[in-house]
Amino acid sequence: MYKKLTISKLDVVKRQLETVIRLYFSNGDPVSIHTLTAAAYNVIRDINDKRGGEPLLVKEQFLDYIKEDHKEEVRKKINKAENFFKHAIRDHDSTIVFNPDESEMLILEACTTYFKLSGEFPPLFKLIQAWIIANNPDLYTFPEEIGKIMLEGSRDAVSLGREGYFNTYLPLISRVNT
Repeated sequence: MYKKLTISKLDVVKRQLETVIRLYFSNGDPVSIHTLTAAAYNVIRDINDKRGGEPLLVKEQFLDYIKEDHKEEVRKKINKAENFFKHAIRDHDSTIVFNPDESEMLILEACTTYFKLSGEFPPLFKLIQAWIIANNPDLYTFPEEIGKIMLEGSRDAVSLGREGYFNTYLPLISRVNT
């Protein structure tokens, strides 16, 4: 039995994201991963807004480029899976086609925003960031020398699979103080 906890909203986000990352690397249920990720993302987004931070990219900032009469439609599409997994009032008999990759950018942005707001970048956050970069090296720009190392290293890292990567790299990242 747990004792009562006194916990801040940032603590909530950190705990949710660390749980999500562990589920992710153990090939846990994608629906649970997405639902918990969305919860953490929404809390960190709200904290960021209240502290005057830049709008988050995945769910908010890119809406600046959508025509005003289409913003609500686009917002619904972005939140479709999250809402489907949480509610059943209007669609209790329906199904959804869900791409689990949708969770990755939410995880990444939530971790980055947590770091900006708290100054803390936990090892699990570093691990998921490195994994996502390793799996999507063409999305990022690095200085030429670092880029070559990243591309070669990412092939090796990705070949381990999620669980192998977690078991190999978490101990290494945990020792780095940055």
